[in-house]
Amino acid sequence: MNEKKIRIKSAINKFFEELSRKKTKHSKSKNQKEPDISFRVRSGNLSIPGETRTPTAEQMITSHGYRSESHTVITADGYMITMHRVLPSYEVIRPRVVILHHGLFGSSDDWLLLGEQKALPYVLTDNGYDVWLLNARGNKYSKMHTRTGPVMMDFWDFSWHEIGVYDLPATITYISEITRQAELNFIGHSMGATALLVLLSTLPEYNYVLRSGILLSPLVFMYHAKGPLRMLANFYRTNGHSSLNFLGQTEFMYSEFPEQIIEKYCKGNRKTSCQNPLLLLGNGGQECTDPVLMSRILAHVPAGGSVKTLMHYVQLAKSGYFQKFDYEASNNLKIYKNVTPPLYNFRSMTLPMAMFSSPSDWLATVADIQTLLPLLQEVSIHHVVKAENFGHFDFVWSPDAPELVFHFILSILDNTIPKRDAYAET
Repeated sequence: MNEKKIRIKSAINKFFEELSRKKTKHSKSKNQKEPDISFRVRSGNLSIPGETRTPTAEQMITSHGYRSESHTVITADGYMITMHRVLPSYEVIRPRVVILHHGLFGSSDDWLLLGEQKALPYVLTDNGYDVWLLNARGNKYSKMHTRTGPVMMDFWDFSWHEIGVYDLPATITYISEITRQAELNFIGHSMGATALLVLLSTLPEYNYVLRSGILLSPLVFMYHAKGPLRMLANFYRTNGHSSLNFLGQTEFMYSEFPEQIIEKYCKGNRKTSCQNPLLLLGNGGQECTDPVLMSRILAHVPAGGSVKTLMHYVQLAKSGYFQKFDYEASNNLKIYKNVTPPLYNFRSMTLPMAMFSSPSDWLATVADIQTLLPLLQEVSIHHVVKAENFGHFDFVWSPDAPELVFHFILSILDNTIPKRDAYAET
């Protein structure tokens, strides 16, 4: 460990020593529960694959027997976003375009893990679609910038808001120009769905650029989120904005995830899957029953992202609102001209949409989905996956996803999403 890391680790440890000595009682509402522990920062790294992961998305696509292209676009604020294109396996005249955006700390790899004929990009490509896989700023494929870089703190000053406001307009416009298609279909999982709604609210003209939007386990309202995210939100609510500074202010690091969360949700299980922070957030570290698929998931997940992105979700879980990043009252006044962050405008979201959710999802819970549905007037299809233990990330890589999710997605894309009066929950 270099001298800089030692100083950072020492400062974090000192912070928690002071916190434990000065801890005071806080008044709480009946619904507010103070965590029974103070988070400790673990030393060392998890025994999970490092930054250099193989195969890459392009290698996976070609090894699965499909044609692949890699494209890069520069956003208005200078981030270089990489896109992976999966071309139809047979000649199609002007194939319809589908854009896929991964979830929290994910990458285009996530969509490919089920392999040939099973993964969603291949299901779509086999049916004649031109598929584009996006990579959010800060993940392993999009870590370049025209003026700064990942070693600089300002590179990581973004959340899913910037992904929606900058990444999506740049990539959607580029794809439209390359494919010469006027209408594009968008599928967003988790954070990808969040970013889409940010785009439609902030830049409503994109409601007319896109043909349809499909939201898989959308993270929007999160007041009822369960598990580790709820622990972080409760700690944040009780101890204030700076209480989660131990997570850092740059890239989300595996080793900074609080060990109390590991202890609470892993219950002594020290398997790598349980210690993976992304799997912990999504389903408490529950393993896939297929060991080969599980090892594949662990080799590619997580793929990188900013602490601020996670913090923005923690804020949603604390507040119960779908709003911009909360910098606290004094800074909010400077940035937003108001002491509280602005809410995103649901009335601007007029794109025809379909939504997929599951009662077993820890992050996009039933209660929060029920809050969201009436506000999205153009969601005409709500498909509920009722399979037991079908969690947040199962929408992308569960072995059952082709039957429970992808089949319905294909049916939706093959037909125009009906208007609201045809709403049906299945």
